[in-house]
Amino acid sequence: MPTRVLLPQWGMGMNDGTIVKWLKHEGDAVEEGDPLCEVESAKVNSEVESPGAGTLARIVVPEGMTVDTGTVLAVLLAAGEEAIDLPEPMIDTKASAPAPSPTPVAGPPAGPRGAVGGRRQITPIARKVARELGIDVESVTGSGPGGRILEDDVRAAAAGPRPAAPVAAPSYPVEEGPPVSETIPLTGLRATISRRMTESGGIPTVTLTTEADVTNAVAMQRQLVGEWRSHRLRPQFQDLVLGATARALKDHPRMNAHFAGDEIRLIADVNLAFAVAMPDGLIVPVIHGAGGMTTLDIARRVREVMSRVKSNDLKSDDMRYGTFSVTNLGSANVDAFDPLLDPPQVGILGVGRVVQKPAVFEGDIVARSMCFLSLTFDHRAVDGFPAGELLRAVVANLAEPAWMAS
Repeated sequence: MPTRVLLPQWGMGMNDGTIVKWLKHEGDAVEEGDPLCEVESAKVNSEVESPGAGTLARIVVPEGMTVDTGTVLAVLLAAGEEAIDLPEPMIDTKASAPAPSPTPVAGPPAGPRGAVGGRRQITPIARKVARELGIDVESVTGSGPGGRILEDDVRAAAAGPRPAAPVAAPSYPVEEGPPVSETIPLTGLRATISRRMTESGGIPTVTLTTEADVTNAVAMQRQLVGEWRSHRLRPQFQDLVLGATARALKDHPRMNAHFAGDEIRLIADVNLAFAVAMPDGLIVPVIHGAGGMTTLDIARRVREVMSRVKSNDLKSDDMRYGTFSVTNLGSANVDAFDPLLDPPQVGILGVGRVVQKPAVFEGDIVARSMCFLSLTFDHRAVDGFPAGELLRAVVANLAEPAWMAS
């Protein structure tokens, strides 16, 4: 039976991808795991690998086309299989059709705005809304990149044309607003973040905030400078927080979970995601199996991922299956904030800056290093007390950090 090569979903925030380049051609022999094509999505660029051995019998999606996750990209045939009933390639049929008039043109006839390869380019949520509202997408004009149809385009079409405002010659100049220095469209990574944060806003969440005494953790960070020198790593405070969080999640598995419809899925491995700022937003790569790692192991993994971020070489596995997130705004001199969930995860820890301030310690007022930690959790999956217990465990791990020593 022919094997279909599908566009995978690399991370919960990925809905579609663009075929940048085919690395194999029709008729080429391929082995399982061979890279077939390069794909660019809003969060990660990666390669689609062959799911089996055989011959690349049909390329369905051409280079430059954007398609939804789960779309058939190509078809493989194993030895002895016949090329019967293979799907036709997605092509722009209008480009090969005869011109309707003899008037010469400077290029191929343009298809409808939002059509690439004979298919209207539309976001998954826009297609869903169109079905719900009974809107024919062929009648919708897309306002996204390359004419891509967005949710707002569908809703505007459903609302019908707006009534024209009465025209009157004003006796004074009309100000439409202050001068605009730049307009930034919501595309790519920024559009994905916007949509994901909108989804998060519909979740009933609670944020718990506590001020942690991290004096001993800061001292441990200085100690680890010498211990990690042979590994060519310099410890960061975030390394300690990630280690403390991973350790706490092992003891509080209800927070290491996904909320999926009518069930809560407790995840066996602690796959700790951490936010990384980008010029046009942020990405959240994942440290898989962090619960079984030392703080040094976690720091190594963070540096490996950050190296790929800088070289724009993130792999799909770097972004998948996160079970809990940590976001740190200490470098921005932020004390405390309410982090937003990345569904289906049920928890995210926000880390503020470390500040030395007067505090009561063992009956005396002394200078201590303090840091605000804010835990946002999905109240559908977890109640306040178990969430608070996780937060307390993170604080305890930072307060007594001897376990971090290598």
